[in-house]
Amino acid sequence: MPTQLLLKPQEMNLEVLGHLQQAYENLGLDSGYLQHNWRSWQETDGIEIYAGYQNQQMQGLLAFDRQHSLILEVLALPGFHDQGVEAAMLDAIIEQENLIACQLLAGDEKRYNLLVDYGFRPGRTYQVADWQVMKLELSTAVLLEKIKSRQFSRSYPQKETVAIERVPAAREYEQIKDALQSLIDRLGGLERYVKKGQTVVIKPNIVSDHGLKKDGTVVGGVVTDKKVVKAMVDLLLPVAGKVIVAEGSSINRSATTKMFAHYGYDEVVALDPQRVSLVDLNTDKLLEKAVPGGKRMQSRQIPVTLEEADVIISLPVMKIHFAAGVSLSIKNLQGAVPPLEKYMSHFFGLWQNLVNINHLVKPDLIIIDGTVGQEDFGPISGTPKVMNLLVGGTNPVAVDAVAMRIMGFDPTESPPVLLAYLQGLGPIESDMIDVAGPPLEELIDAFKRPQLDLSNGKDFKVHVGGACSGCRAYLHFTLSKLRRPDPKNPDGLLIDRPFGKADHVYLGPNHQEAIDPEANNVFMGLCQQHHAHLGTHLPGCPPHSEVIIDGIFQFFPDVPKAKYADKSEEAVLGEMLQTILAGMK
Repeated sequence: MPTQLLLKPQEMNLEVLGHLQQAYENLGLDSGYLQHNWRSWQETDGIEIYAGYQNQQMQGLLAFDRQHSLILEVLALPGFHDQGVEAAMLDAIIEQENLIACQLLAGDEKRYNLLVDYGFRPGRTYQVADWQVMKLELSTAVLLEKIKSRQFSRSYPQKETVAIERVPAAREYEQIKDALQSLIDRLGGLERYVKKGQTVVIKPNIVSDHGLKKDGTVVGGVVTDKKVVKAMVDLLLPVAGKVIVAEGSSINRSATTKMFAHYGYDEVVALDPQRVSLVDLNTDKLLEKAVPGGKRMQSRQIPVTLEEADVIISLPVMKIHFAAGVSLSIKNLQGAVPPLEKYMSHFFGLWQNLVNINHLVKPDLIIIDGTVGQEDFGPISGTPKVMNLLVGGTNPVAVDAVAMRIMGFDPTESPPVLLAYLQGLGPIESDMIDVAGPPLEELIDAFKRPQLDLSNGKDFKVHVGGACSGCRAYLHFTLSKLRRPDPKNPDGLLIDRPFGKADHVYLGPNHQEAIDPEANNVFMGLCQQHHAHLGTHLPGCPPHSEVIIDGIFQFFPDVPKAKYADKSEEAVLGEMLQTILAGMK
């Protein structure tokens, strides 16, 4: 994202106000709105003014609200409106702040078109005093594309240490326990993390029931191995006052307690029933906490069990996630928020909201269960991959970066890991991470990646348009349900059903072809929000699977819809979200 324009901080003085007024007059905008904002900015903490300089000449001004990651104004000065100054200032602030939003006076069509052309998408409208304004969010796909060629570097006070321990191939309980002890010793010993009598919360990954077949056969790589969880509890009991194993399942969200029973967690509790307990985070009491920088969401509801813990230990699994790239420590905290928050995460921006959770819930120790990982279509439908490894540390980005390299990924390939890095949660650079244990080069064993099929049907056209992995992967999930025999024509597939005129699905921010408003159009996600008036819009970033299923299966009213989870649960969450959104307008 190269730019020759430099942003320089400016004092909020009358000279700056004069420049802003000239720009408003030049655009024919209501100066009363500017005057109101100017007074508000002076009374509000976190408002920053920048001037855009090129060749030592000031060409534009930008006002930024740091507490909400929100551009309040971006204006080229008179004489520079047709020279791409606004776009250059956006380049510069995005390089500095990455995922941001922009506030715009309603009716300012010129700058609205400029922002949409850049990659911002219209969100909600609201009142600021006597004026109606619109909030536009930067497309995550646009951001990822713009930073693709950048060589980012973040300064950290010290290197992070990530430890790796091999586990014997038999993976017996005592062998896993010994390997876990050795790994923790490499990281400074258990006493570094847990003091006598403290309450420790262990957060494993128990996403669904797919990790155990009906005949009792374990399917490795779906959930954290119970032996790893049990071994962790066993090591903690001589020190901790209380140990809580806490999870909020992401699929069929009311079933966390059933998941504990399904995987035999009574065996873990039996180690010391007076001091070991299980908690369903999906039904826990909640505490609302502000999100630093207010990116995508201003606050999150956090379970009290996590907030009141003295120590949090995260035990994710080494596995592929078909949309996020990987599901490791950063992704593991999706299970740390209640059901509505999980659902809302998709609507407001899943990748950023995973980062937000990691700002608010900070595990003291992370140990990735790599005894058996999962490749291909993870996180629940992939193929087990034996790795016989444990990977641990204290920094989620550094731990995930090392695990990803072992899995054959570059750390920048996972959107939530990349965003967490860009927002200062930890390093991905190899020279900023000390690896304690076997040489990394000896451990690399590339995981098979899922192959997404977004190909067209006979009258069913998919327009990808530079979409990121989120929309592409979740649409693949729905389209795979259409690649089966059509009840009306068993010799053909549902996706090839003739409609007479084409059904179009648009995703991603970049489309050159004209959109026919008379066609059956479906527009996916934030990237296509500006086209919502031309057809059916599926909100989200990426949209939730249930939302996509509803949007696509409208063309097949005679066919039972595919299910992602218990429909009654998703329907209730959708209704709750719509109530919240109605209150925000």
